[in-house]
Amino acid sequence: MTKNKILFATDFSQKSFKIIENILNYIQHSENELYIIHVIENRLLQEKVNKDITKKKGFKILKKYFPNLEEKQFFCVEGNVEEQVAYHVDKLVISLVILGYSKKNDFISRFFESSNTKDIVRNLNTLSLIMKSKKNICFNNILIPTDLSKESKDYILEVSKLFPDAKIKIYYSYLLPYERRLNFYSLDKDETSEFQKEAKENSLKNANDFYNSLEIKNKKKLIIKETELSVENFIKDTKDIKTDLIAVHTTGFFSFFAFYLVEHSKINILIKKIN
Repeated sequence: MTKNKILFATDFSQKSFKIIENILNYIQHSENELYIIHVIENRLLQEKVNKDITKKKGFKILKKYFPNLEEKQFFCVEGNVEEQVAYHVDKLVISLVILGYSKKNDFISRFFESSNTKDIVRNLNTLSLIMKSKKNICFNNILIPTDLSKESKDYILEVSKLFPDAKIKIYYSYLLPYERRLNFYSLDKDETSEFQKEAKENSLKNANDFYNSLEIKNKKKLIIKETELSVENFIKDTKDIKTDLIAVHTTGFFSFFAFYLVEHSKINILIKKIN
């Protein structure tokens, strides 16, 4: 991983401390900088608590668990979570935001309250790492589903620069036209067979052309599946593919795919909104 500034949002739960511990263990032999933010979003709380006292108390707790943490690395602020995270990303020139997954009754949802992980991601223009696994952070094998678009190509390049030592595995799936649908257009059996053959050849050529055009220095591998791109199929395939991290961008159809994947994957997910 190259030198980067990392921002993590905490609710001061033991589970969030475990994530901080994993992050610090991962970056301890690098020059990466970790910043931690706690947002007091509840308006009633904002009226009752003293932010400065809360910040000192919060830092004291963090310092107890993480002695090497400096006060300048911790921010305790009031306001909307999405807006405050986005503001500090710009202010600190953050290159990676790390979030626990927000789900109803989940520990992070108690911190985000009316917000959730998806809202925060949608409000950012930087990479967000959503922690889904309790295992130690590892990015040796990164699996990236692609739609062969320019946005996907740019995203793969960005991920490769962030993790130059990782092996990048490009996942592409395609679906041939159903025979019944082709019959609707009055294609006979031979014409249907020929059309499907050409469609398959075209899909494979496009995938390989896209893969060969990737100007990245990482070790890489192309994985092609003749199946519909769905979260269910993708998660099933990841069981047979060595994967430490799934990296996906949100644009077009991939927006639905990406956020559905966030909900159901058990593997950490790197995600970015692409306009």
